[in-house]
Amino acid sequence: MSYHKKNLKEKLVEVAWNICVAESWEKVNMREVAKKARVSNTAFYRHLKNKNDLKAELVRRGFEIINNGKKNLTNNFSGYGAHYIRFGLKYPYIYDLMFGNTDLDISLYPDIEALFDEAFDGVIQGVKNFMPNASDKDVMIKAVNIWASVHGLVGILRRSDLQANKDKRLKWIKNNLEEYLKMTTFK
Repeated sequence: MSYHKKNLKEKLVEVAWNICVAESWEKVNMREVAKKARVSNTAFYRHLKNKNDLKAELVRRGFEIINNGKKNLTNNFSGYGAHYIRFGLKYPYIYDLMFGNTDLDISLYPDIEALFDEAFDGVIQGVKNFMPNASDKDVMIKAVNIWASVHGLVGILRRSDLQANKDKRLKWIKNNLEEYLKMTTFK
């Protein structure tokens, strides 16, 4: 089993990411990840202490995708929301790791907590741009409402995809996320 030690952790995370994206976190098995990465189980544990460390790496990578996408949107709040929703639709199992009921204690991974805060801070900043004279309390209330709405929309659209729902309204929303968010967020 040959590998370049410097890149092994990234390779292990990539293999686990691909399994999780295709099948779900429940299908990620550390032995299988090591096997697909063509390394020994011992080599795996030299780079990741346990399955929670691997899960943390996937969550970190998910937040980096969300937060990096935000940087390309320059003051396009509905674009940020649409990017976020598209992430949840494209990577449903990663999204579930990030926002679902998982046993990952993010307080053990302060950088992930910071990435989560960065994602939510994008919502707060977007609200402040649209409500410049609002109090901090009003901004926070609106930001939490938007955050909850976006997460709810991800769930509704995912469910409709799984059930092959032909509802024209949901199809329109999915195909016109930016417009939908402009219509519903600040009206």
